[in-house]
Amino acid sequence: MAIVRTITGDVAPESLGVVNAHDHLIRVGAGEVYIDPDHLLDDVDKAAQEARYFVEAAKRWSPNATVIDMCPASSGRGVLKTLEVVEKVPGLHVVQATGFHQQKVYLEWRQSWVNQYTVNQIADLLIADIVEGIDRFDYMGPIVERTTVKAGVIKWATAYGKITDWERKSGKAVAIASKETGAPINTHVTAGTCGPEQARFLVDEGVDPAKIAIGHIQRNWDPWVSEQITKLGCYVEFDGTNRIKYVPDNARVNLLRVLGEKGYGKQILLGTDSGKASYQKVYGSVSGLDYDPAVFAPRLLDDEGFEESYVEDLLINNAKTFFAFDPQRG
Repeated sequence: MAIVRTITGDVAPESLGVVNAHDHLIRVGAGEVYIDPDHLLDDVDKAAQEARYFVEAAKRWSPNATVIDMCPASSGRGVLKTLEVVEKVPGLHVVQATGFHQQKVYLEWRQSWVNQYTVNQIADLLIADIVEGIDRFDYMGPIVERTTVKAGVIKWATAYGKITDWERKSGKAVAIASKETGAPINTHVTAGTCGPEQARFLVDEGVDPAKIAIGHIQRNWDPWVSEQITKLGCYVEFDGTNRIKYVPDNARVNLLRVLGEKGYGKQILLGTDSGKASYQKVYGSVSGLDYDPAVFAPRLLDDEGFEESYVEDLLINNAKTFFAFDPQRG
């Protein structure tokens, strides 16, 4: 039977409600925070309030709401803090990622465990996150203490305009973990590059295309690029909402319109990727995790002429299909 693996246990896909397919509630440190301290999100009370905004906005569409927290291994996961957030916010589910960010996030990568371990050793650690429980120390030291919190999605990320050898190695491990457990893969492309290449790489590694979502691909405004992904049977994930420094939201509207007209509307996920303090309402931003159900979805209905059934697919139905899996192990 298909389930979605949340940090509090396995749930029925129908219980997810509105899904934010790529976001960040807690990040306690590691490489991204070293590169830019704005990535630090370690305050449980603030994370809970940001999540409440999302749950309240989602109630227009569904009684429940789900955040896919895409902080992967050795990248600042603080799963015990994330568990506290869920306990404070009724109606909230959180799915936690395992997997990897792009190479540069691991700073001096030559000493990283991905560089030193074999592909199978790396895959075994990802599988353990999914079927046993995530290490409370986030694989940042020699001691591993597994929590009750299990990962329910796998991240893979690549650099700007290329896939490095380190990233190919992490990608092979991610593919093995997905095939062994059934868990879906939700990726990170850098500035809209390498989306079709990511999809083809994972498919060539034997991953079911329906288990692959290529994330942040809205940073490439060209619908043709997204179509090269959906033609393979993979999903695309559009986020970066209200991020004018990258792309105006009318580009997302156009991507949704074109892909919908071509019959790919059920292969699209929406997120906000509000992964910096300056992107969240609780830290002073005018928008945050709630942007899709609060602002973007109403815009699609009221001002852009989208069918309500399509908007519900984007917010609810597509994600409950994509993030569900039949556990192969654990």
